[in-house]
Amino acid sequence: MKRVEMAVKHLRHALESKDILEVACGYAEFSICASKIAAAVHCIDIDEKRLLPEARDCSNLVFSKMDATAMAYGNESFDTVILYNAVGHLEAVLNETLEECLRVLRSGGSIYVISSFKMDKQVIFQRLLPLLEHKNILYTSTENQIFLYLQIEKN
Repeated sequence: MKRVEMAVKHLRHALESKDILEVACGYAEFSICASKIAAAVHCIDIDEKRLLPEARDCSNLVFSKMDATAMAYGNESFDTVILYNAVGHLEAVLNETLEECLRVLRSGGSIYVISSFKMDKQVIFQRLLPLLEHKNILYTSTENQIFLYLQIEKN
């Protein structure tokens, strides 16, 4: 089983039959895998250079070239927002990205920051967790041999 399949399986409850947004999707491997169980998947990145061709073959997956700090989606558009191995690339705009993710997330939904990369984990522990605590935003974290999963809830 590929790593991304393990992550999707772990989050099945938050993805199945839901409207999903993956921020800073890169190859969109998470979105492609999640599209098999989600109602709809939108994925965004600032460029489409790395996007896998398979992303265009998924009927319920839409890629948009978009800045994570200024999303074109309306308020409360998604049930679940995913940042898969991406938070390290967003370090300079972490606060703005978090605000946008919370804005487009429906009440009762969750943002999942998923990481298997040392670079991401460093940003999570040194920047994201202190930011969440400063803003009094609730979160939980779990870890296995591969991934750190951080769940940020919107009440």
